[in-house]
Amino acid sequence: MKKDADELELVMARLRAEHDVLPFMQQVFASGEMSLRLLPAEMEAVLLRSGDFQTPAPGSGPVWLQVSTNDDEADLVVYRTLSGTLYVAAPLSSS
Repeated sequence: MKKDADELELVMARLRAEHDVLPFMQQVFASGEMSLRLLPAEMEAVLLRSGDFQTPAPGSGPVWLQVSTNDDEADLVVYRTLSGTLYVAAPLSSS
């Protein structure tokens, strides 16, 4: 897990350097107020049900996604670590 933490820190530093804001669900947040967190199983299930979703290659990306359901839309930044674990950029204040 330490290796993932180091990788995530580098990716998040790059996102913060390249973007003033990042999307999470229906809002945008200052990139300095975001971190990469383990993608919840429920969110992963929604992505996997999408007919056009292709999981990011490990270590490439992060990828920006717009997810539409029958009644809503959400924007996410998703990253797959070299170990294969999916993470999402989420506000620091959310638990």
